[in-house]
Amino acid sequence: MLSRKVQTYLLAFLFLIIPLTLLGIFTFYPIIRGIILSFADYNMLLGTTKWVGLRNYKELFNDKYFYQGLTNIFKYLIVVPFIQFFSIVLAVTVNQKIPGIKFFRTLFYVPVITGAVVVSIAWRWVFNVDGLLNYVLINLKIVKEPVLWLTNSNLAIYSAMFVTFWRGLGYYMVIYLAGLQNIPSELYEAAMIDGASGFQSFFKITLPLLRPTILFCSLISTMAALKVFEEIFLLTQGAANTTTIMYLIYEYAFVRYKFGLSAALSVVFSGILIIFAIINFKLFGAGREQR
Repeated sequence: MLSRKVQTYLLAFLFLIIPLTLLGIFTFYPIIRGIILSFADYNMLLGTTKWVGLRNYKELFNDKYFYQGLTNIFKYLIVVPFIQFFSIVLAVTVNQKIPGIKFFRTLFYVPVITGAVVVSIAWRWVFNVDGLLNYVLINLKIVKEPVLWLTNSNLAIYSAMFVTFWRGLGYYMVIYLAGLQNIPSELYEAAMIDGASGFQSFFKITLPLLRPTILFCSLISTMAALKVFEEIFLLTQGAANTTTIMYLIYEYAFVRYKFGLSAALSVVFSGILIIFAIINFKLFGAGREQR
């Protein structure tokens, strides 16, 4: 007869078998397979794999588009502080008890649930040479000639960044709104009694208590900015110096059919993501009380 403790461990293990198996098949195996593939040359037509050592990594670090992609994802990080700031402002605004505020919350969230293809088609129409934005700017006499928002190498990446900002604003707003509603109202009432202004309450109560939410949102926002793909693929397809690392991974694998090179870039990029995740935790996790 097995002891109760052993029975508990066996039951827990049985519950873990299925999720661990799925995790192994769909997460750990692809990671290991990808790392191995990064040292090989895979021929999809023949189904053969040839060991090439570090050749893929050497080719990668000699490719100018790799450095262009790195530069662009670092540029894309500009979106992070702006989207976090305006999301907090928006969340504080829609957290007020005003008639019809639920409608505005829903309205701000609509871009999040709208498909990327639909969003990109709409914004391409806005950014086109004969699109809505140029029409408005010309009629207001702000510019004399149409601006090449998606084909000018100096502007295209920032146009894509704006679309990312517009799509993500409502998503982070909802997360911050949940964080705000978890702050006890008694704290604000006590601050009001003590004569604290709205700004003082915000900086002394709201921001400190939102710190875990800011950490979470900043982390996922940073990862999303580094891994941007949809906006680039659908708006510019990497033209006008808008190539990003994720787009380059796609291009290596499914346009050039260099699966080994694509795997090598994926390995390098995973290291970059881990470094930025650690930086986020260090920056926003610093100063927490030691328990």
